Amino acid sequence: MGSFLEEFIRNPATVGSMVPSSRELTEQVMAPIDFATANCIVEYGPGTGVFTEALLKRRRPETVVVLVEVNRRFSELLRQRYAQHENVHVVHGSADKTAEYLQPLGVKQVDCVVCGLPFSSLSRRLGWRILEHTQQLLEPDGKLVLFQYSMRNKRLFERFFRPVSHEHVLLNLPPAHVLVYAPAPAGRKQQPAQAA
Repeated sequence: MGSFLEEFIRNPATVGSMVPSSRELTEQVMAPIDFATANCIVEYGPGTGVFTEALLKRRRPETVVVLVEVNRRFSELLRQRYAQHENVHVVHGSADKTAEYLQPLGVKQVDCVVCGLPFSSLSRRLGWRILEHTQQLLEPDGKLVLFQYSMRNKRLFERFFRPVSHEHVLLNLPPAHVLVYAPAPAGRKQQPAQAA
């Protein structure tokens, strides 16, 4: 937990919370994922790997898991931890460039994106880019599983995605919301992004 707290203090805009997520939150985030059929799962902002551990315990060995982490220290830690794991790829980079990272792996579309990025701390423009990019990445029946500490950005999420379910997890510090979304129907018109 030391490294988590240090990184939060150093850069709170990219680390959403001072403490890792609880078991209850982890279970709620895992629940919507169809591990029996998923060929590729992407995690944005895995941090120290709390959700990653749960993903790897549940996935089939052939399911590709791609971890996209903007924090260099966390990405190095994840690389060391998962170096021996087959079909696990750690990328130090930004979530809005995930398609570039998937190209060398031969992955064109993703079954599920797990995302704990702190959208309230990101610029509006970057948040918009990440969501638009994710909408294009996902299979038509894919899912975006978001956990957030506030509902401030619900309207932004719903510009790109159709809400499927919402759970409020009180047994977490701080309490968190788990939002499950499906890609919005093709052809849905989006409003132009406001400058950050």
